[in-house]
Amino acid sequence: MLDASLFPNSARWCFIHRQPGPLDLTHFLNLHPLEQALVAHAVDIRKSEFGDARWCAHQALKELGRDNGAPILRGERGMPLWPSSVSGSLTHTDGFRAAVVAPRLLVRSMGLDAEPAQPLPRGVISSIARDSEMAQLEEFAERGIPCADKLLFCAKEATYKAWFPLTHRWLGFEQAEVDLRPDGTFISYLLVRPTPVPFITGKWAIRDGYIIAATAIT
Repeated sequence: MLDASLFPNSARWCFIHRQPGPLDLTHFLNLHPLEQALVAHAVDIRKSEFGDARWCAHQALKELGRDNGAPILRGERGMPLWPSSVSGSLTHTDGFRAAVVAPRLLVRSMGLDAEPAQPLPRGVISSIARDSEMAQLEEFAERGIPCADKLLFCAKEATYKAWFPLTHRWLGFEQAEVDLRPDGTFISYLLVRPTPVPFITGKWAIRDGYIIAATAIT
């Protein structure tokens, strides 16, 4: 589902696609105790998702040559605390967990989001999309690109995940205007000030029943 077309050349990634069935807590049970403690009181499905995503993160760090066995803890608003020389992002949803990392000297920040390729619940899009974005969704529907509303949501989530590590500030849905493009790219124009960058670029794909959006600030 993830491949080199979604990320900068320096990035490394890992993903798990789980079929419906009994919960598998293997990756959670093999985590560092400090990582386990982050979701110790959660239900098992949350532990399974968390364990899988953290396992993916450690595998990606190994591919990058930056995994020293230290736990990946959690900072403000749930932000993963990567090694100081690394930027990265995590995502998990029904049946899919993934992580991507890159050297911070080459990629300042990254965002990754994945969601099932299904429309948003009725009425939700009005709280997410700006007027200009609504026009894009109509264009995508005319082109036969499915679930454009969920794609916009993923693009904004991936934008936020790249924004927050640089600013430690909230970014509302209305504070980024996303230009979705049929060629699998998008640009998120940041409407807040001050901002470290005027826009964030990203790529998107719909594969195997999932929408994936990835951003990178270089």
